[in-house]
Amino acid sequence: MISFILTIYEWILFLAVCLVLYPIALMLYVFTVPFDKKRVILHRFSCFWGSLYIWLQPLWKVTWEGRENIKEDQAYVLVANHQALLDIIVMYTVFKHFKWVAKNALLKIPFIGWNMALNDYIFVKRSDPKSQIKMMKKSERMLNEGSSLMIFAEGTRSPDGEVQRFKRGAFILADIANVPVIPIALDNMSHAAKKNSIWLNKATDMKAKAFPPVNPKDFKNTKEMSAAVHTIICDQLKEWRSESIEN
Repeated sequence: MISFILTIYEWILFLAVCLVLYPIALMLYVFTVPFDKKRVILHRFSCFWGSLYIWLQPLWKVTWEGRENIKEDQAYVLVANHQALLDIIVMYTVFKHFKWVAKNALLKIPFIGWNMALNDYIFVKRSDPKSQIKMMKKSERMLNEGSSLMIFAEGTRSPDGEVQRFKRGAFILADIANVPVIPIALDNMSHAAKKNSIWLNKATDMKAKAFPPVNPKDFKNTKEMSAAVHTIICDQLKEWRSESIEN
């Protein structure tokens, strides 16, 4: 019963917030783009938009650690594990400037996809090599211009909440642009919203942690760097789950 009520409430909330905030986002775009080329203001508003879904949901809570590791004057490649669609909302609650690197299917989602386009986020069609090349070039340009990138390194949501193998694209970009990687561990999102299901569940404490930067120069190659970041995130998930069992 809780799952049913929670799901209905969240979908109504989703639609209501979109109807109210998208016109504001559109106006912000029109008035700020001439002097805000990186869309910092619009992205900050998008962080507020995404955070509302957490703030207005009394059964959900997000606990962040390590926000201070993401400096405003430095571009990074932010790399996180991917458990559920809620990961996207949770990442907005960090309130740091970044550009999503996401599959182009998200553009088809009314309001959300339209707002992502206004923010000049980076989209890719995975099955199209030309789209992948275009994505890599735009991502490199964004990093060089001072915008961080946010990438789910697994490429898709985990079917069981466990961290899958990381794709190396994020680490290649960090190496090419010579920017640090920030590992980000996310947990309990799969308890609140399972993959391929519209039903939502209570998750009282979703956890997120940003780690200190990992420098590409400290590794022989991107494969080694990818493995190190994968280990950092996996070890954190194990620690959280061990604490949960003890409590």
